[in-house]
This record gives sequence, structure tokens and C-alpha cells, in this order.
Amino acid sequence: MKAYNAAVDTDTPFDPNVKDGRATKGLAVQKSNWANTIDEGPFEAYQVGCGITFTFGGLRIDPDTAQVLDNDLTPIPGLFAAGELVGGVFFFNYPGGTGLINGSVFGRLAGTHAA
Repeated sequence: MKAYNAAVDTDTPFDPNVKDGRATKGLAVQKSNWANTIDEGPFEAYQVGCGITFTFGGLRIDPDTAQVLDNDLTPIPGLFAAGELVGGVFFFNYPGGTGLINGSVFGRLAGTHAA
């Protein structure tokens, strides 16, 4: 924490509305904008996960159970998939908002059959 705080360029004004160039210097992984010292708690941490969209591919599943299939189209025991990770749902274009339906339908199937 001390090394990070010492690396923050506090001479550059912080501006959350633009890439302000307020960076860190001398760290293995540099922060290029919006760097602020971490010196006043309380602190909270949240896990962040990303979503995959527009892959037009993914894992092949059994459409009745959402179980992932191997190259021989044999179900892989205990492995289920849902949402944007599933391949073969969209071929030419992506109808807006259907990723949530994809996740809901196959998520319910996967949960039901996994249980």
C-alpha cells in the first residue's frame, strides 16, 4: 500500500470526467489515469466478472439438459453451460436482448439437471 501511494502523481489534478493522466510511476503494473492514494477507510472490495457477447460460438450443449458435449457429442459428466458461453444459438445476427433469455432458459435447464 505504501509503495502504491508513493507512486501516485499527486501533482496532476484528478478529473473523473476525462482521462486525466494522473498516473503512477515506478510500479510493475502502472495505472495510467485516475490514480488516487488509498489512505482513508473504510474500504470495501467487490468481485468483478465480465460477460461474453458476440462470440457466435462457444460450447456445444445438449439442448434438453444444457450438459456440455465433447467432440464426439458425448455429454461430459457434471459439466453444464448457459448464457453467452453456449454456442450454436445465433448464426447470422444477434437479436438485441436475447442473451438474457439464453441465460435464463439454459440456466434453468442446467440447474435442474445438475441438481
